[in-house]
Formats: sequence, C-alpha cells, structure tokens
Amino acid sequence: MNRRDFLKLIVSIPVLGAVALFVSPLFRYLRPSSGPLKTTSWNTKGNLTEWKGASGIVAPPDMPQAERKVTFNLSDFPAPWSYQPFTFSQRSKEYTFRHFQASKIPGFVVRLPEDKDGKPDFIVVSRICPHMGCVFNFLPDPAEAAAYNYPIAKNPLFACPCHLSVYDPLQTQDVSGKMLRGKVVSGPAPRPPRQFSFEMTDTQLIVAALEAGGIA
Repeated sequence: MNRRDFLKLIVSIPVLGAVALFVSPLFRYLRPSSGPLKTTSWNTKGNLTEWKGASGIVAPPDMPQAERKVTFNLSDFPAPWSYQPFTFSQRSKEYTFRHFQASKIPGFVVRLPEDKDGKPDFIVVSRICPHMGCVFNFLPDPAEAAAYNYPIAKNPLFACPCHLSVYDPLQTQDVSGKMLRGKVVSGPAPRPPRQFSFEMTDTQLIVAALEAGGIA
C-alpha cells in the first residue's frame, strides 16, 4: 500500500463511522415505529397493563389495542334479535409525550337467527357509521325502517339517523374480497359497519378487537 492509499484509508474510517451513526437516527425519524419489540400484557381483570411499539425498521403499522375486553353472558341474549349496546375502549400508539391516544367506540351485539347447525349466531358491530361517522341505531321492529326511507324491511336492521343509511345484518357485502355482514340496503354508506372480532365459550361472548380503519 502506498502512502496516498494509506492516508485515504485513515481518513475514510471516521467518515464511515459518522455515516453509520447517522443511519439509525435517520431511520428513527423516517419510521418512528421502529424500535423495541412490541409486547402486550393483560392483568387478571382483562385490562391492558403494558404495551410497547413494533420492532424493526420494516415493522408493520402499530395497531390499536383494547384497554379491556367486553364480556357478556349468553343469557343476556335469550332469543333471536336480542341485543346489547356496549362501549369498547382502545388505545392507539401515538409518538407524543402521552405515547397513546384513547378512543371509546360504541357498539352493538345482536343475536341473529340460529345458523344452519342450530347454534346461536351473532353480529358485533361498531355503531359508528362508515359514511360520515354518525352513531347509528338498531331497529328491532322492521316497521321503524320506514322513518329511514326504507319501508320494505322484513327483519330488524341497523339505521343511521343522519343520512338514512340502512344496513341488513342478515345480508353480506363484498369488502376487498371479504364478505361482511351488514350489507348496505339503502342510503349513501360505502360499506357495512366495522366489525368486532369476538370469542365465544359455553356461557360467554367476549368482544376482543375492532376491525382496523374507519372513523373511530
């Protein structure tokens, strides 16, 4: 190695070191969700006690996390079209001094007519209308749908008082290749209500998480 190449090598070492030190904060600036491994912890009451962000530069977006699961006894729904309102609390990761944003989403659990196996069937939806974010109602009496400009109802429906969107929980609609219950049968709504995922045991129905996206 001649003297010129040796000097170039000596000079390049601190330059490469400075570049390496700059890469990490640059990625943190461009992608603040990169960092520690995401963990979720629940206490014995079903409440969220710990939540850290996603991991890595190419980590997926941080998804909202339930603050607590909502639990119903199946005896709360003694017959088809029995229903219960609820409020679902969740936190979204926020890169501010608060670290999160809390949301409370109203919802409905509605027992539908039995499925083909004769077992109780349910739909669990957010009450926030996907059209403009109003809170919609459940109409146990199909005749009430006439007030929402839908006089031909044959079964209970969801209906929004703001712009008269009406949803039929017995019909499905294709949303990005996924068939969702709550088809829009009248009004300007672009899609069915957002759905909650839920779990069922022999005695309970547990509302666990809300479908991503939408107004909340």
